[in-house]
Amino acid sequence: MGKTVKVGVIGLGQWGRQHLRVYHHIEGVELVGVVDRDFQEAMDLAKRYGTKAYAHHRELLGKVEAVSIVVPTVLHYAIAKECIEAGVHVLLEKPMTTTMEEASHLVELAHRHHVVLLIGHVERFKPAVERFLELSREPLFVHGRRIRPYDPARSMDVGVILDLMIHDLDILLTLVRSPVERVSAVGVRIYNSHEDLAACHLTFRNGCVAQLVASRISAAKAAEIEVTMEDRVVSLDYLQQTITVRRKDGETRRYVVKGEEPLRNELTHFIRCVRGEVAPRVPGEEGMAALELAELIRGQMKLIAPSVAVGS
Repeated sequence: MGKTVKVGVIGLGQWGRQHLRVYHHIEGVELVGVVDRDFQEAMDLAKRYGTKAYAHHRELLGKVEAVSIVVPTVLHYAIAKECIEAGVHVLLEKPMTTTMEEASHLVELAHRHHVVLLIGHVERFKPAVERFLELSREPLFVHGRRIRPYDPARSMDVGVILDLMIHDLDILLTLVRSPVERVSAVGVRIYNSHEDLAACHLTFRNGCVAQLVASRISAAKAAEIEVTMEDRVVSLDYLQQTITVRRKDGETRRYVVKGEEPLRNELTHFIRCVRGEVAPRVPGEEGMAALELAELIRGQMKLIAPSVAVGS
């Protein structure tokens, strides 16, 4: 075990609470404080986990070496910027920002101030995903689906592309490693001005084709991705952490891949990055690449309004 790292959590919504819970159990982490706009909630959670509550993230600066920023996306840039400029290492939840300009500036700041900027694409830390990426070399076709029922408690400050599909865009870019040449997309908005359902078709320069669907208004929850290669088809169920490999000769194998909780893997990795033991698995540059592709899709997307959707 390396030196103890002083950590804070900024934002105590559904996911921020999970960060707090996991940090509490990681050896070599000192939970210095938590921040939330609901100060009473922050005090209650601070008491439960033996730390201190603060009303504003600036009160943590000078007291912590590293922070998890788990606030609505529209607040990511401003908070991360101040933390980085104060020399604090940052785990920034996905999507890293709402614009490429903001993302690029954070990456530049992190390099200038010599701090870690890790983007919270937690799917990368699932053992089944790690194995899936090893099995899925040189894909010809990729099909992904990530759907869930409507949840009024879930933050809706961004559309479903930045909310859910961003996970699959990150995995897709990790798989294909080639520039995107053509994009077509359609979205449907139901609850606000952002799309709640989106489907896109992508063609890469190396010839790979991908189709992705994301929805936060479905009847059920599912998250799957399938890759077709010359000699096999590899399918991954993110939720069950199962992989199915169907080879050209007809042989089919199914794997159940278990391991540590993905968030624990991610936060442990972050602490190791802060200690200088490893390089970030999802650095700011890769978070920015996923955001760039998301912006490209949104820019090409035909958005269907509720009145059109209902009448169609």
